[in-house]
Amino acid sequence: METPYKKTFYLAMACVLFVCSAAMGFLLNEVYENHYNLPEQPIVSADIEPQKPRSFQWEERHELCERYQLDCEAISQPGDAATEAMLLELSLSELLNRYPIPEWSITEDDDNVVTICRNVRGLCEKHQKMYHLGINESGQYLAVYFGPGTVGTDGGAFLVTDVPVDRLSAEQRMELDAGAYEYTSQDDLIAMLDNLSEL
Repeated sequence: METPYKKTFYLAMACVLFVCSAAMGFLLNEVYENHYNLPEQPIVSADIEPQKPRSFQWEERHELCERYQLDCEAISQPGDAATEAMLLELSLSELLNRYPIPEWSITEDDDNVVTICRNVRGLCEKHQKMYHLGINESGQYLAVYFGPGTVGTDGGAFLVTDVPVDRLSAEQRMELDAGAYEYTSQDDLIAMLDNLSEL
């Protein structure tokens, strides 16, 4: 026959088990429902490489060289560590707001390399040292323009000569219109102008 103490002990144990079961059920439900703030663990797979940290590359390009596809190399510019640290967490759209088109262009590749390029007006240093012959605005005289013949008058006028265009032969005029008279040195240019002035 069970004593009153045994009944009390069993009853107490039943209550403890009930409370523990209820508590476990509650906690499991909270975890399942995402109410319990467990720290998120990054998912790492052996097949997925970890994302590389963002890095920056600074460049300078010249607008006319780009427009006429003169095959100029972009000029690398030194970066600034403090500026790059400030830009590190900005989204691409925020970077575009900070460096607006058309003065700047920004791209980001798959390796998280952000290229920030300053677009400078005119021709690069190499093509500024080139000259070509053309016709002045009035259409009456030979003029010398900066850059190769493909850029036409967009490179800007170096000088307008006193050589009338109507002195040129039909063949010379065709060559002039095709931008064939290009020079990489002022000596060659002056020699050609001297020849044309004697026509």
